Amino acid sequence: MTSAAFDAYTGRLSLAASADDRILGVVLLGSGADASRIDEWSDHDIALIVRGDAVADLRASVRWLPDGERLVAVGQEWHDGFKAVFDDGRVVEYAVTDIPGLATFPLAAARVVLDRGGVSDAVAGAIASTRTRLVSAPDALAAALLVQLLVGVGRLRRGERLSAGNVIRSEAALSFIDLWLAVCHPGESHPDPFDGRRRIERVDPEVARRLDDAMAQSTEGAARSILSLAEEIIAPAWPGWPAGGADAVRRRLGWST
Repeated sequence: MTSAAFDAYTGRLSLAASADDRILGVVLLGSGADASRIDEWSDHDIALIVRGDAVADLRASVRWLPDGERLVAVGQEWHDGFKAVFDDGRVVEYAVTDIPGLATFPLAAARVVLDRGGVSDAVAGAIASTRTRLVSAPDALAAALLVQLLVGVGRLRRGERLSAGNVIRSEAALSFIDLWLAVCHPGESHPDPFDGRRRIERVDPEVARRLDDAMAQSTEGAARSILSLAEEIIAPAWPGWPAGGADAVRRRLGWST
């Protein structure tokens, strides 16, 4: 989906919503909240704001959604959001709520494309009250990284391959990212307020590429490469790097320096 196609569908969505007096507003979230981020892989992430007495009916139907008859997979998640796929591979994620419900949404950014009253104020309130992802101090992040490397490789050697891969490629990789940003890019806001892995390429494409290359290795190879990358990039920039801890990890796991 190009930016023009994305905007065309947004226009159709707004027009269809305007024709239904039960619908009070349409809010774009995710990439749709920032037009500069829209590309061929952007999906429509929508909050449909409706009268309180219409929430159940509109959640139970996709007739309000342009091309709704072309959905080939749709499901409601535990938090009342929906994920759906069109027959041409387009993705739409949507929530149907009323204005009081909208005010409770965790929002960092949003674009209101239809407001029949109260929607923009509810969005502003939701943004003001949203707590974005919290990140620990560097010493705690470094300790967490070393522990995750030990735990992950330990589970691998125990035979828990799936869990081990998750600890190394998800938990340890995120601790590396958070620590690297804190040490090498202090004071800069994270490119995504909720997902620590999103848009890291915008901060430093080379570091992001090298971390991705590390994660593509076997689980133990990934763990070892993440530690080496931290020692190469983070340690020289931070006097607080726990070199003794890194040495202990290598000794425990039998990794040569």
